[in-house]
Amino acid sequence: MICAPHMLMIGAANRNSGKTTFACALIRRLAAAASITGAKVTAIRERGGACPRGGAGCGVCTSIEGNFLLTEETDGSGAKDTQRLLGSGAHRVFWLRVLHADIEAGAHALLDAVGRNSLVICESNSLRRVVTPGVFLVFQHAGVSGVKQSAREVIAHADRIVRFDGRAFDFGPERIAVQNGQWRLLDGEDRVESTQYRSAP
Repeated sequence: MICAPHMLMIGAANRNSGKTTFACALIRRLAAAASITGAKVTAIRERGGACPRGGAGCGVCTSIEGNFLLTEETDGSGAKDTQRLLGSGAHRVFWLRVLHADIEAGAHALLDAVGRNSLVICESNSLRRVVTPGVFLVFQHAGVSGVKQSAREVIAHADRIVRFDGRAFDFGPERIAVQNGQWRLLDGEDRVESTQYRSAP
């Protein structure tokens, strides 16, 4: 397991959970005081398989030639997740597309690119299988039942489940801080058990 206390990892139990909205708000709050790198990880179950997000997809992820592909976002004006992170004030933003079986190699490549001592906010469920971050949050859209497979595999490790009703969160970005280069929750709540959540059909 890779120890990365300088990483805040944000996962999602289901679609439209608000995780990127939250990440952008946190970056805007802290960017003036700290240099933050954003990251998004897309884990691919099999080469040439179905889109990780469901549906037909665009083929960008499943057509990678190697076991993983790490790219840097340079456009902060668009609506893609990586563009939103950069537009919110992140110093740099990376997108890691990686085969599920090679997630550890992809994680090392991402952390090498970010810098082992640089603060990073990373959107991913699957990365939690091989990385222990300073804080791991899992976001769930209120009223949406079920938990997607990638979240079921790691939700037991969540430091906090954050619920989003489409407009607001039950846990705000102001309750997260950086202390001595490590991410910390300010409320000291116990870990949340995954048994609270019903598995997706």
